[in-house]
Amino acid sequence: MRVLVLGGTQFVGRAVAEGLIACGWDVSILTRGRLPVGYSGLTRHYRADRRDPASLRELADERFDAVVDVSAYTAADVAPVLDSLRLDGVRYVLVSSGAVYAPSDAARAEDAPTGENEVWGAYGLGKLEAERLLVAERPQRGYSLTILRPAYLYGPGNNLYREAYLFDRLERGHPVPVPAGGALTRFLHIDDFVRLVVSVLEAEPWEAEAFNCAHPEPVGWGDLVRAAAAATDVEPRIVPVDYRGAMEAREFFPFRDQAYLLDAGKAARFGLAKPSVALAEGMRSAYAWYCRERPRLADPKMTRVGEALRRG
Repeated sequence: MRVLVLGGTQFVGRAVAEGLIACGWDVSILTRGRLPVGYSGLTRHYRADRRDPASLRELADERFDAVVDVSAYTAADVAPVLDSLRLDGVRYVLVSSGAVYAPSDAARAEDAPTGENEVWGAYGLGKLEAERLLVAERPQRGYSLTILRPAYLYGPGNNLYREAYLFDRLERGHPVPVPAGGALTRFLHIDDFVRLVVSVLEAEPWEAEAFNCAHPEPVGWGDLVRAAAAATDVEPRIVPVDYRGAMEAREFFPFRDQAYLLDAGKAARFGLAKPSVALAEGMRSAYAWYCRERPRLADPKMTRVGEALRRG
């Protein structure tokens, strides 16, 4: 199978590309070329701005069996790609997000209401716009479409300051402030996500389907910190913070404080790969990577950690 990955040098895109290479497939990536690839086995690395039709011209005569789009965040990211690639008969896989759903404390299946979610803001709306454009254009362009809506992805290579933030504080013996309350979320280890993408490409094609992607284990914020602490072999000091009315949770915590329970039963019914990496195991693999790489990450939104601790 000849596959083009849009993205491919950071976390999800890199993991997907490496996973497809491991399957023995012919894999190329398209990025802006600003970051090193850091792995081998690619057929080609196209360097282009996906929003600039002129820079996509060299792809006009190329033919791929599948496109895995990891780097689309808005419809404006998608439109030039649709106009530049030969997509008839191609399997198009969009990596979207569970952020497209409207807020709910209940588990959300793929037919749950989508739309504005103030916690996710423009990110969720942009992903939803990208989905809708691909759905609308599919009949005339002739591709089959799979939309993947993952919960929080984590694991080795994560370039967002999430697990690494927890490991940083735990190793230094610092307390970890967490939002008070009972919000539950679901996670998905990057290895499970890659296996899911592979299973989509190996399945018989469908016209258009969306799938939630999540491990079934519900996780509270204290559970998350304890799993990270177990991986580091440190006794955690968890400080619940009643922050409402004083600050935003994202000003002191790397995750959004909202129920994020995606029901991934549909993927199982379609015979796609089931998640197998529980949070404890996944955190151990994330910590092993952290110890090897010692990533230097930061989150510019998290400016009030000290204030949150004083409120806790």
